[in-house]
Amino acid sequence: MTPAANHIRRCIPRSGAIAVVVLVVSAARPPECRAQDAYPSRPVHLVVPSTAGGTTDIVARAIGQALSQRMNVSFIVEQRVGGSTNIGMTYVAKAPPDGYTLLVVTDTLTANVSTFRDPGYDPVTSFTPISILARAPGALAVRRDLGVAGVNEFIDLSRRRGRDLTVASTGSGSVSHLTGIMFQQRMGLPAWTDVPYAGSAKAVTDLIGGHVDAIFSMVVPLVPHVENGGLKLLAVTTRRRSPAAPDVPTIAERTSAADFDVANWTALLAPAGTPAPVVEKLAAAVGDAARDPDLLKRFSLLGFEAAGDGPDVLAGEIRRTVVQWREVVRKSGIKVN
Repeated sequence: MTPAANHIRRCIPRSGAIAVVVLVVSAARPPECRAQDAYPSRPVHLVVPSTAGGTTDIVARAIGQALSQRMNVSFIVEQRVGGSTNIGMTYVAKAPPDGYTLLVVTDTLTANVSTFRDPGYDPVTSFTPISILARAPGALAVRRDLGVAGVNEFIDLSRRRGRDLTVASTGSGSVSHLTGIMFQQRMGLPAWTDVPYAGSAKAVTDLIGGHVDAIFSMVVPLVPHVENGGLKLLAVTTRRRSPAAPDVPTIAERTSAADFDVANWTALLAPAGTPAPVVEKLAAAVGDAARDPDLLKRFSLLGFEAAGDGPDVLAGEIRRTVVQWREVVRKSGIKVN
C-alpha cells in the first residue's frame, strides 16, 4: 500500500473502508479519465464548414441549442468556410480529440474525397462518428414551362436534347452535381450541360426565371416555389417519399432504378481518437434531442427529418457513400481538383 493510502487508512475509522477504497481508486485514475467523467465542463464549438444562414448552419444552431439544454454548457456554432468545405473539415480533423471541437457537416464529407486529390482529411479515418442529425431528400425540379409532367418525360427530353438541356447544381463536384451524374448513369442518358452555382439560392432563382431547365437540389429550398407555382417537382431522390412533399414520387418508384437512394444527411463528428465515453454522452444527447417535439417540428418546417442515429449507423453511411461517389466520379471522368 502506498504511503498516501496508509495515511488515509490511519485517519479514518474502519467503518469507512469502502469509502477509502473508492477514494483511492478515484485518485489513482488518470486525469484524462476524470476529465471524461466531467465532460463537458466548458463550451463546445460546433464547426460548420459552410456559410451562415445555410441549411447546415440552421441544423447546427438547432442541435446546438438542444445539446446546450441537455448538457448544461454552451454549444457555440463557428463558421470556417472555404475550399468547398474542406477548410472547416480539415480544421476539425486536426483539432484535439477531447470533444470540445466538433464538426457539423453534410454528405459533402464523402463526396469531396473523390473530387479532390487531397482534401486534407480522410472521411473514414480522420473522424470519430457521433450521430446523423437530420436527413433531407434531394429532388429533381424543373421550370414550369419545360413541358414535362413527370420524371420519365424528363428522361425522354434528356435523350432528345442532350447538351442542349441545362441542369443546375449547387456546385461542381457537390452532392447535387454528383446526384445528377448518377441519375444520368443509371438511366443511360447522354450528358447534359451542367450549370454549377455557389449554393441553391441563385440556382433556384435562375430556374424560376427560365435561365436553366432543371436542378438536382435538396428539397428544402424548392418546396416554397412549388407551392407558389414557380417550379415543378418531378421526383425525390430517396427510397421513401418526403414528408415535405408527400405527393411527389421517388425516382425509384417511377424508373427502372429501384434502388436509387440519395439521402442528404447532416451529421455530427469529432476528431479521430475522441474517447468513447465522450462520444457516448454526445450520441445519447443527440438521440434524446431527436425525439423532442419542438426540434421535430422545427426540422419538419425546413423539410428535414430528425434522425439521432448513433455512431455505428453514421460510420456505415460514411463508408457506403464514399464508395458510391467514388464509383460515380470514376465512371464520369470528372476532373479531380
